[in-house]
Amino acid sequence: MLTSPEHAGRGSGDSEVNASARYIYTRFAEAGLETYYQSFRFRQGLGKLGYGHNVVATLPCNVQVCEKSLVISAHYDHLGSRGSRYYPGANDNASGVVVMLDIAKRLVSHQRHRKIIFVATDAEEKGLYGAHFFAATLNPQQVALNINLDMLAVNRKNRLYVLASKQASTFTQAIEPAFDNQIRALVYTSAAHMARRLDTPRIDWLRASDHYAFHKVGIPFAYFGIGTDPYHHTHKDQFDKVDLPKLAQVSEHINAFISALSVSAAP
Repeated sequence: MLTSPEHAGRGSGDSEVNASARYIYTRFAEAGLETYYQSFRFRQGLGKLGYGHNVVATLPCNVQVCEKSLVISAHYDHLGSRGSRYYPGANDNASGVVVMLDIAKRLVSHQRHRKIIFVATDAEEKGLYGAHFFAATLNPQQVALNINLDMLAVNRKNRLYVLASKQASTFTQAIEPAFDNQIRALVYTSAAHMARRLDTPRIDWLRASDHYAFHKVGIPFAYFGIGTDPYHHTHKDQFDKVDLPKLAQVSEHINAFISALSVSAAP
């Protein structure tokens, strides 16, 4: 759905809420989450204002004693269209959005000792504007961790790379047990070390996606992604390039990690 012609590459900047935001809103609401749009403005080009629309959904803590919240983010915007062609953005970042929706649906029926806030951000491609706007509305003292999902369609290496702030070490210890030998998660606390491992000297992984906005306001983060993709920001980032069974496994593993941090044992 998100990569279809009807969604036209999920470009950002219009004053009206687009089809992609409406679709995500509906999916959250149908799952039973309290959901709302968060609209904002940002500068694009010379003096021109653009408009963005985050979709925010919340699962409340539902036990007597609650711990700090989790914020799970995934940007839904992509490059839009150029002339008669559009950029599908299957891996970047429809993959992260559908995993986030899947995790939200799974967690609805559980006992949760944290509030879990899901945010599908807009205008990430223009400069992380949606994430910066949303992060500025949070009280960092009330948020334990941001989990940012961006490009999760694993390739033949069957690996996810996780960049985590050092302040998140208490939480990231739960990542490895949540994964298995089929799909591995390699955790880094240094963006430079991650860049050397991926042979991407020109990429600053700290600033590469929405987790940077949370880092800027003092919230620990863990960013999940596959690293580089040969189809990134091309017309070939299409639905048929995504291995859906592997993406389902990724969702299972990340859900297990989030559950370890937030889900209470049954009484």
